[in-house]
Amino acid sequence: MPDFSEVFVASTARALNSAGVPCVLWGHCLLNVHGVPSIIGSIDFVIPDHLLAAGAAVLARQPHLALCPDDQLCLTSSTERYTPGPAFHAHMEDSEMPVTLYLQSETLWFLPPLDRTLCQKPARLPRYFIMASDRTVLQPWRPGRGSGVFKYASDPVIVPTAPVLLEAFLRLYARDEGKRVGGFGMAMIAYMEEYVDDDGNLDASQLPEPLRTFYRDLREGRKPVRQWTTELKAALGVGESGDAIAPSKGRGSATKPAEKAAA
Repeated sequence: MPDFSEVFVASTARALNSAGVPCVLWGHCLLNVHGVPSIIGSIDFVIPDHLLAAGAAVLARQPHLALCPDDQLCLTSSTERYTPGPAFHAHMEDSEMPVTLYLQSETLWFLPPLDRTLCQKPARLPRYFIMASDRTVLQPWRPGRGSGVFKYASDPVIVPTAPVLLEAFLRLYARDEGKRVGGFGMAMIAYMEEYVDDDGNLDASQLPEPLRTFYRDLREGRKPVRQWTTELKAALGVGESGDAIAPSKGRGSATKPAEKAAA
């Protein structure tokens, strides 16, 4: 049976940190931490682009993990999947459950670059991150909700705050709308609204403009979705191909997808 326990997640984060690879939880595990009752099909982390090789080497050395035997046939790396795929993955032994690495430039590009200070469990995190064990922000498990806050404060697992996660999904939707993976962002926005915002665990006022206004318009149904999507992409400077995404005002940003492709 695959092990996607907090202990396993924390041990993987600890291994990445020990190798100087800062990491942030992503995917279905992250949704569960914020209370979204999502089935866990993988354990995902975001890491800096330039440390992908180092991160992959860490996973390759981990007990109970094995390199993917066939990237061409594996569903995790398939171009036919309906969600954005990772840059690297390994599999738990005797299981198809993958442990994956996503690049910051493909997920949280609007935040300042992840740096090695995050590997040391700093006393004070940047305002856009919290520890997965932070009971002052995250809720414990409740009926009908995800697993919630991690139980042990010693776990070195860092997660984006709820407003930052919602911002990521809004930007991913704007980037990917019209592509095969385009429905992912909108589905995640809906999950955040239903299971996090409606429960009073998301302060939408922390979204930067224009995303704050766009989220309010979507939530209140002020515009048809097609019109809303067109205006959102225009406001973020996203072309039909999904490139040229503008960073949030007031924040530094990691390399954006368009810049990466042009490099």
